[in-house]
Amino acid sequence: MDKRILAIFDGEESYAYRLMEYFGEKRNLPFEVDVFTDENKFYSCAGDRDIECLLISENAYRQEVEALKIPHIIILSENGANLNKALHHVNKYQSCENILHEVMEYYTDRSESAPTTLRTGLKKMRVIGIYTPVGRCLQTTFSLTLGQMLARQFKTLYLNFEIYSGFSRMLSRDFDSDISDLMYYFACAREKLSLRMESMVETVNGLDFIPPAQIYQNLAGIRGSQWLDLFQEIEKTSEYEYLILDLTDGIMDLWEVLRGCDHIYMIARQDGLAMAKIEQYEKALEQMEYGEITARTVRWKLPVFKQLPRRFEELTYGELAQYIRAQVFPELFKEEKDGEGG
Repeated sequence: MDKRILAIFDGEESYAYRLMEYFGEKRNLPFEVDVFTDENKFYSCAGDRDIECLLISENAYRQEVEALKIPHIIILSENGANLNKALHHVNKYQSCENILHEVMEYYTDRSESAPTTLRTGLKKMRVIGIYTPVGRCLQTTFSLTLGQMLARQFKTLYLNFEIYSGFSRMLSRDFDSDISDLMYYFACAREKLSLRMESMVETVNGLDFIPPAQIYQNLAGIRGSQWLDLFQEIEKTSEYEYLILDLTDGIMDLWEVLRGCDHIYMIARQDGLAMAKIEQYEKALEQMEYGEITARTVRWKLPVFKQLPRRFEELTYGELAQYIRAQVFPELFKEEKDGEGG
């Protein structure tokens, strides 16, 4: 179906076009984005265009806008002079990412029928499951580094299932929603998944991610089949080419989720206790008739790195990134120049 129109009307030209460019980069956005900076042009075109949603600056707003019968009008607040409480207000002076989140959350909640976003390419989304029964072995660092490297070439989504991820502190951000909210909305309104995701997706160094659960108990009771159903719907309604799952023992039906992955990676260590845990894990898989998971799992015994980046945003600059580029996926990253990101 044709995309609906989201119009931006702001006399501050540089701001309006910067916002349009950011929105336009979001391939999953179910809107065609138009921008207006001139009042006369806006009113002459608005009557002929079927605008679904309008973002209009506080200074540009006039009562005549309401006569246009636009279903969703959002005011970009500047100094609070426009106090029309019947309309939704968004703070104009914040990041484009935050504005998009607020707009999509508002639109998803208010729209009666959600425009369906369907995958346009024929390429299957590849699901990479990363899990180890061994603790403190750089699994999350490895997963995030791989994800950021993939994101340079492919549209990639990362999901973290740690009980305590520490993401808020590491990224110095507060998250309004997390993966438990995504699953809740998916169960309640599957048809709005792509819209809901756009209101939740965060980005670190080009890698998209849904914030991990702040309270892990909110994921209790979610079966593996439900997670796999969610992943299939993400593939159907998005342009993601890779989905990286940073898995832990806390996820229910872990083995079912691993069985549904296209690739499975385990970060291993060579000490006696680590090897004993891996042996017990693989015996359990065999006894419970999940032995094919062991056969499909690729183990990586990472070397000792002298220094790793302290910040998530810097993970592609270091020894681990060089190792992944040279040893883990040499074919995938062969086009990158030697030393790039090192």
